[in-house]
Amino acid sequence: MELVFFYPCPYCKRELPLVAPPQPAMITCDACRQSFPIVPIDEYSVQFVKLMLADGPAAIDPDYM
Repeated sequence: MELVFFYPCPYCKRELPLVAPPQPAMITCDACRQSFPIVPIDEYSVQFVKLMLADGPAAIDPDYM
């Protein structure tokens, strides 16, 4: 299971999905081609969410199984 974070482009407001970026970086919007900095995630928070969701299966609706 991976956590996807959505970073809004400050220029065109399009939300860009990224898989839990661990370091600060510059990304380029695929719509308007402008670059902007992103804030890294907290690795401990990601680990906590994965633990609480049992790495994915705990988030599945039990009625669906």
